[in-house]
Amino acid sequence: MIEWTICRDCKSVVENTSEICPNCGGQVDKHGIDFVKDYFNSVLFLINTINSLKEFYKPIEDVDFESVVYDDLFKWFSYLGLGDNIITDNELEFINELLDCSYETDDIMNLADISLTNELPECFRLSEEIDEFTKSFGIGESLTANLFECFRMCGGLFVFVDGTDVNENTLKRFNDFISKLKSKISLEPTDTLMAKSASSILNEIKTTKVTEEEEKHTLDEYMDELNKLIGLKKVKKDVNSLINLVQIRKIRSDRGIKQPAMSLHLVFSGNPGTGKTTVARLLSKIYHEIGLLSQGHLVETDRSGLVGGYVGQTAIKTQEVIQSALGGILFIDEAYSLYQSSENDYGKEAIDTLLKAMEDNRDDFIVIVAGYPDLMDKFLHANPGLESRFNKFIYFEDYNESELYDIFMLMASEANLTLDDAAKEYLRQYFEAMYEHRSSNFANGRAVRNLFEEVITKQANRLALQDEITDEELNTLTYEDFLIGEDDE
Repeated sequence: MIEWTICRDCKSVVENTSEICPNCGGQVDKHGIDFVKDYFNSVLFLINTINSLKEFYKPIEDVDFESVVYDDLFKWFSYLGLGDNIITDNELEFINELLDCSYETDDIMNLADISLTNELPECFRLSEEIDEFTKSFGIGESLTANLFECFRMCGGLFVFVDGTDVNENTLKRFNDFISKLKSKISLEPTDTLMAKSASSILNEIKTTKVTEEEEKHTLDEYMDELNKLIGLKKVKKDVNSLINLVQIRKIRSDRGIKQPAMSLHLVFSGNPGTGKTTVARLLSKIYHEIGLLSQGHLVETDRSGLVGGYVGQTAIKTQEVIQSALGGILFIDEAYSLYQSSENDYGKEAIDTLLKAMEDNRDDFIVIVAGYPDLMDKFLHANPGLESRFNKFIYFEDYNESELYDIFMLMASEANLTLDDAAKEYLRQYFEAMYEHRSSNFANGRAVRNLFEEVITKQANRLALQDEITDEELNTLTYEDFLIGEDDE
């Protein structure tokens, strides 16, 4: 069997042969199958606790809930294993080790339920009823949430038990089942150790998605919002030209006029705090209003949201992020970090998965990669597939001193604050010096935000010493508030 090991520190699952974790450098010391068994035993402890309530709860009084879970896990593993119509020796050993049984290959071929995804597994139907009941006993742990994590983590490891060359249909079965299961059950937030353990293995996707309840605007309103952004003159010109091009292509397409293929994926390069995410979010909404994207939402992620801790996990994580972004824009910040020269790095797996999705979903899926200019250039040249798909570049210049000043004043206005004359003059000189002596990785808007938060903290400390505070004092920032770092008298 392929042996997996677990990192003591970050709990990443790593293929055997190494004593050092490639993710955090921690010590690797535990076989993966043993770790899964430990986790599964923790889930069983909760299941046994639930079983002890039988005398109080009629729906489970005649049911051995543990047996139901075992049966459904057997169906789950068999369903995955038969994705390529073959149950391998490694897969059989995994099933027997985890479920403490002694099945033969023929048993699985004969007993497996190949229609698993057509209905909710029995253990989840029961767990949701049980969760409702146990709330009255003050049991805060969600059985359903823990079962879901158990199926997802154990299934994820099972998929790669034979190594990294995974059958495409098997991977599809995993993704489809988990997606459908997640949509059918109620996953309430849980703080249980078991849920945290599973989360540490699968590393929950870091995404921010525009919700359906968000206020909608017209195309003209979105365009106006874009053009009113402070600074970014060249960016706004480039984005407006791109939008005009997309609109004309859409009209031509709607009229059945042939046109050459064109990649709409983008590279946003520039220092942090220059509005890249803001422009990407507006672009997703504008493209939706034009009719180019069916949903028009933005999903933000980075390396940690795409790359897993062991071989094969990355493909699953990346696919999950991609699925959440279909119909909108996937924004990958610091995308250059996906490519590293280390042989043990799994970023290449994320890139390969991403490139395939960009090709398969090119009519309703756009990817924007962002980061520092020099690093992004090296990143794109490192892979011919990336270089061919990302041929539109938008460069975000640093904000100059007057734009930094305007950003601060806008923040103040939104907080119902004004500056006295001495404070305004100090602020102008401050940003002149900041811009003149800025570093190569100048933080731009983030630097303004940090200053603003320090100033309002300084104001709060000053006013707190007074017995009486007028409304005007509450709403005014003074020169004294900008003397950051100086001790109060």
